[in-house]
Amino acid sequence: MAKKNMKEDTLISTKLKPYKPDKALGEHEIVSTSEKGKTYKIKFKNIKPSAVYPIDGVIITEGEKCDKLVLFESDIDNNVWTEVFVELKGKNVDHAIDQIKATIDKPIFQHKSIGYRWARIVAQSIPSNTGDSVVERARNYFSKKRITFKCKSGLLEEARR
Repeated sequence: MAKKNMKEDTLISTKLKPYKPDKALGEHEIVSTSEKGKTYKIKFKNIKPSAVYPIDGVIITEGEKCDKLVLFESDIDNNVWTEVFVELKGKNVDHAIDQIKATIDKPIFQHKSIGYRWARIVAQSIPSNTGDSVVERARNYFSKKRITFKCKSGLLEEARR
C-alpha cells in the first residue's frame, strides 16, 4: 500500500520534483543526514516512505536557510507526511534557530499532504538551560506554531513507529 501512496499528490511529487534529493524517496528503515561530525537520524519501527533533500544552496540559494529537509510518510492510509527541518551547526545555536525560522514558512514547503512539522538542531554544543535560554525561547516560539522542536549536541537520534 505504501508504494501506491508514494505516487500520489505530495510535496515530493509536486514542489520538490525538480530537486535532486540526498536520499531518494523510497521505503527506508533508517533515514539520516550528517555534516562535520553532527548527525540527525530517524529509525522507524516499520519501514516508511521517506527522503532527504538539501535545502541550503539547492532548494533555497539566497538568504537564511537551514541545511536539510527530511520527509517521511506518517500516515500511509491518509497520505499525511512529516517535514523535519534540520540544521547541523557548530556552536552558534542562535544562528541555527534563525536559519530554521527563515526556512520553515517558505511557500515551497507548504503542501496539503504535510500534517506535522518538526525543527531539529544538532550542534557541537548547546547553551545550558537557564529558564530563558535561546533554546527555551525557540521551543516556545515553535510550540506556538505547532512545530515540534528539539536541539541536541553531536547526534540527535529519534525512533518513530
